[in-house]
Amino acid sequence: MEVIYLDNDNKIIDMKSRRKRLDDDFDMNGFEDWEDDHNLISKEDYIGLKRHRQAVAKSHPADIYAQWRLGEAYILCKEYKKAIDYFTPLYRKNPDYGDFEYSILDALFALGKSERDFKWVSVPEVIRLNDEVSDFCYDYLKGKRKARSLDDVYCQLIVEGYLSFNEEELLNHLIKDERFEFQNDGGVHSALLKVQRKSKLRF
Repeated sequence: MEVIYLDNDNKIIDMKSRRKRLDDDFDMNGFEDWEDDHNLISKEDYIGLKRHRQAVAKSHPADIYAQWRLGEAYILCKEYKKAIDYFTPLYRKNPDYGDFEYSILDALFALGKSERDFKWVSVPEVIRLNDEVSDFCYDYLKGKRKARSLDDVYCQLIVEGYLSFNEEELLNHLIKDERFEFQNDGGVHSALLKVQRKSKLRF
């Protein structure tokens, strides 16, 4: 079941996407700990996940990855302010650790705030839906003969910075642009898109 929460500005926080991201992370402390994580996330037992990660973080205080994972558990439990308070000293000591940066942004947006509501060592690049995003997608797709998945296009954008929108919001944004054509026989993630041939464009 896909679980989606809305923050104070009705911004979608896609827990299914976050859960997949966490599932894909392999804990360096060993398979057993990863398996515990996976089971708790699969059951959507985020309180249990938080307790488990608190124990791991306490046992491995020098493990930056274990500390980050605990902060992510706070976010999954919707304890956004606590997550920011927890991440702040870790970020100050490790300003180049990108996961801290993005997790702080996740929590800020969930609280209806923005990147301007945090004192950064270096302000991160935040990408919002606008004409520049549409042009980026067009430039990426225009040289492709075959249609590409929405996930593929979304991943290309991720490289550019923190995305303040999810795949569904991107799809809805691009549908309004006549330069693209779409094939969507299933869910959002299975949507295919490509650039319209010039002969199909209306001028």
